[in-house]
Amino acid sequence: MTTTQSQSSNHDAIKSLTALRHEADSFINPNQLDRQQIQLTATEYSPLVANQLLQNKFFDVNQIHEANIELRFELIAIQQQLDQLSDQALTLKLKQLVSSIEYTINQYRTLIDKESSVIFVSQIIMFTFVALSALFLLFYCRHCIVRPLNRLEENVYSISNHHFNVDFIESNNEVGFLSTGLKSMSEELESLITAMQKKVFDKKTELETANESIQFLFTISQTLSTVKLTHPIIIEALNALATQTNLSKLCLELVNGVEIDSDYGCATRDSRSNKRIPIMINGEPFGYLNYIQATPMSENTSIIVSFSSLLARALYQEEYSLQEQKLLLMDERGVIARELHDSIAQALSFLKIQCAVLNRQIDADSEKNDVKESVSNIKEAVGDAYVQLRSLLSTFRLNISESDFKEAVLVMISQLQKQTTAKIQLGDFESNFQTHANQHIHLLQIIREAMVNAMKHANCSNIIVNCVIIDQKVIISIIDDGIGIKEKPGKDNHYGIEIMNQRAAELNAKLEIKNLPLGTEIKLIFEI
Repeated sequence: MTTTQSQSSNHDAIKSLTALRHEADSFINPNQLDRQQIQLTATEYSPLVANQLLQNKFFDVNQIHEANIELRFELIAIQQQLDQLSDQALTLKLKQLVSSIEYTINQYRTLIDKESSVIFVSQIIMFTFVALSALFLLFYCRHCIVRPLNRLEENVYSISNHHFNVDFIESNNEVGFLSTGLKSMSEELESLITAMQKKVFDKKTELETANESIQFLFTISQTLSTVKLTHPIIIEALNALATQTNLSKLCLELVNGVEIDSDYGCATRDSRSNKRIPIMINGEPFGYLNYIQATPMSENTSIIVSFSSLLARALYQEEYSLQEQKLLLMDERGVIARELHDSIAQALSFLKIQCAVLNRQIDADSEKNDVKESVSNIKEAVGDAYVQLRSLLSTFRLNISESDFKEAVLVMISQLQKQTTAKIQLGDFESNFQTHANQHIHLLQIIREAMVNAMKHANCSNIIVNCVIIDQKVIISIIDDGIGIKEKPGKDNHYGIEIMNQRAAELNAKLEIKNLPLGTEIKLIFEI
């Protein structure tokens, strides 16, 4: 800028010197030599020449300085000697002045050329500097501003789509501060969303587990309440419970000794990890659920408790239904017994009395032996029919107040014990099996018939009743220490054995009768 200003001043100096030269040239003509005008011109331009001195400090201006001094001296000399010089001398001075002006103008032009070169080089340098600055600013803006802002924009888009695993730019400028703030916000959002998703997932899992539990309990309730409650059904329900609640062992233990094991095995009472949940019916324990949990969970315990309640209700309904069926069957048999007693039994009693009267009448006439023998046979047949009828009436009137098989046998033994001197007792007796009402009664009738036959015909001192379970088969044996049974039993006990065979056929069971070294064994094999 200093060189440019100096160059402008130099141009002004050249203009002034050029004007002075034209004036001096105009004065050189002898015909136009005007001394007064020369005096005015010298007075006018002399200060201008002096003012142009020492203006440029960048270049060496000594020659211009000296030329200006000489030119100034010449102007002053002309001005001072104007009146003393002749026209010829004045003209010569003017020509010398013109030469000095030309020389000075050339010096100024040389200086202007140098300054123009400097200005050109400066302009190139400035342009290069501006271009480099622009490139630097472009590079800086792209790498330090535009690219970080684009990265921030991408990060914001990723965060809005719940993708928090993004890289943030670290720098010590405003973009870096903004990136740090977004990173902190992203981490906090990720933490909050992760916690929320975990809560939603846990709640969803909890609801799904609750739904599965409810569905499981509903299915078990439907199964236990709509089908006959047999051992396979109970085992299937126990297996489903073990699968649902992740139990390693599970079994059902009833207070009457019945034990139903699941396919996972039974949890023994001695195991430290064994747990028991009572099955309550009418405020009294009906049995227990014994189980071992593979992974203890409170939710599983609530399901097991609910299952025990459903099973208790199903067992109660089954027990109530069996008892009701047995009572109805007993009522029906009581009605049949009363009908038999009121009709056939009275007729047989009347015939028996008439036979006795007829026999006394015949005794008076000893010659009618054949008639007497016939009457005796009729009497014996009527007596035998009457005994058979009384036995049938006793069978129909059998009272079964206990649904448990062992208790029912004990009640029946206590009733028959009053009718004999032989000792009737239980041996090995297991009752942990379930039967229908008809099966229950048929088993009791077979046992009763076997004991009655032993009481009447075996002349025994002891009668032992055994009941064991082997490979899902119930084996009932009635053993006495009497005289044994004939290979071809007569009519006295023929009907009892026939009735037992008929009842065994109704049960799809096998009846075996064999003599022992002392006494007789009647064995019934009944498949559960």
